Amino acid sequence: MTHHIYVPGPWSGRQGKSHTPARRVVAPTGAFIRGRFPSIKARRMISYEQLLERDMLYLCEFAPQVVDIKEQPFRLQYAMFNKVRRYTPDFALTMADGSILVIEVKPTDSLTKPDVWEKLLHIKDAMQRQGQQFIVVSSETIRARHRLDNLKQLHRYLRQPLSIELLQLLRRLKTQFDCQRPTPLSQLKAVAGSSEPVLRLLAHGQMSCDLDRLITADTLITLTKQEANYVFVDSL
Repeated sequence: MTHHIYVPGPWSGRQGKSHTPARRVVAPTGAFIRGRFPSIKARRMISYEQLLERDMLYLCEFAPQVVDIKEQPFRLQYAMFNKVRRYTPDFALTMADGSILVIEVKPTDSLTKPDVWEKLLHIKDAMQRQGQQFIVVSSETIRARHRLDNLKQLHRYLRQPLSIELLQLLRRLKTQFDCQRPTPLSQLKAVAGSSEPVLRLLAHGQMSCDLDRLITADTLITLTKQEANYVFVDSL
């Protein structure tokens, strides 16, 4: 079961940090869809050059072990078939323990191609020799059924800080409902007056639910914080 997680601190939309990608991300031409993502974790707009990269950012935003995100972080030279090649990762994630996790996102079907797989293995080997952790995250993982839709819905509430009124509402809900027994969203909404404050508390990790099921009025919500099982698994 996938639970919601806590992301400390909202982002007001102002530029909080700066980062210069190793190569230009957003270019005026090309077949990919390019854009910028308002990241709460990075406290700035993050550039992406395909929708799969954008969708990966939602997972990073809600992963408790991720504290910062950099796109196109550096260039790597690696050897393959007696030739020196260049590679720029999609993302470098700063983890809560201070380590750096280098991420490449790929469509699941492309990972079945031997040439793509072999290239990634050479890149991983070069990364490991430099002491870098490197994994590939597939579109199947990134776009797991319902989870991504739920994270997109909840993401906008991360930009709004937790207010005293919201925390008071949470205490009132905990008094009225059993904290250890999941409660339907519809019942919490009836007490809160609307679903918005409940979703804001859910987005900030003050409540939790199964994000692999679409959030509806019948969604069962637990009124306690729970760690999510978002784990970045090495796919190579």
